[in-house]
Amino acid sequence: MRHPNFRGIFVLIILLSHCLIANSIEPTWSIDFGSVFDNREGDDKMYEDKTFFFTTLAPEIGMRFSPKDRIAGGVVWNQPLENGVKDGKVMPTLYYRHVSEKWKFSMGMFPRTQLREPLPSFMWCDSLAYFQRNIRGALVQYENRNGFFDAYIDWRAMQTETRREAFNIVFHGEWQPKAKSLLLGGHLMMNHFAKTRHADESQAIVDNFLVNPYVGLDFSHKTVLDSLVVKAGALVTVERYREYDGWKTPAGLWVDAVFEWKWLGLHNSLYAGGKLFPLYSQFGTLLYQGESYYQSDFYNRTDIYAHVYRNKNIDLQAQLNFNFAKDNFMFYQRLILNIHLGNL
Repeated sequence: MRHPNFRGIFVLIILLSHCLIANSIEPTWSIDFGSVFDNREGDDKMYEDKTFFFTTLAPEIGMRFSPKDRIAGGVVWNQPLENGVKDGKVMPTLYYRHVSEKWKFSMGMFPRTQLREPLPSFMWCDSLAYFQRNIRGALVQYENRNGFFDAYIDWRAMQTETRREAFNIVFHGEWQPKAKSLLLGGHLMMNHFAKTRHADESQAIVDNFLVNPYVGLDFSHKTVLDSLVVKAGALVTVERYREYDGWKTPAGLWVDAVFEWKWLGLHNSLYAGGKLFPLYSQFGTLLYQGESYYQSDFYNRTDIYAHVYRNKNIDLQAQLNFNFAKDNFMFYQRLILNIHLGNL
């Protein structure tokens, strides 16, 4: 049997290391670890009683080849807390990232934490946040001292003989006049849900848009509270199930408020109006990524949370979440741990 040429391998490693140093390539790394306990109990009408208990490990390594540019790759491992790894899932991370003073750009499969703010519950639900950590597509961001703008495409499913093509295009921006408490912002989403390959006449494309212009007031650090932000606006779905229905435009009022003081917080979100997800009973989460409660014409969610332990690397939160929809109530008890390490 031929022995490996260890001398040649050693020389190759030395040459690669020399190239990295000569070209000022800086290694980057990060490790995200999380664990969630989420117990859900209630009326079991719009959402079944369920308990999530799992860990997530997302290691990532990369190379910064200029002050503004880097590439990185890794995996996301979601694992239920059980004996064995049968129900665990491993997903890839692989992307290019550009960061300048005002502009940022990512392309590939990159962490959703790169967004300036988490999406509201009518666009993104808790369970998706647990198990779809990465955006699969491209992200463009702009930020200055008065506001920000995020725009991205998330390719949710490639078309096959059994799977429909699906992707989202999402915009979110917010502007705050200098030295004032006023906020002006909005969310806009185009949700494309196509047919399977070689589909028969029983299938049709769904055109789905969601629009949310809002105004707000930010009194953070102007009261005894550390954060006091209130936003209100319209919430409109524009949807068509081609070949079967015309355009539908359910709409209503959305009010969102966040209060925080030291390690305690309260977040309340209210919606009242038309049923935003008219085809939920037919397509469910294949089409809609928001909380299932928006099938109702009324939904209020109140989150009470505490940062039990928090420093620059660790955040351990305890939460009580109360979900009220028409003729439905669901109560979540959650313990959420996030740990981040790295040189970025």
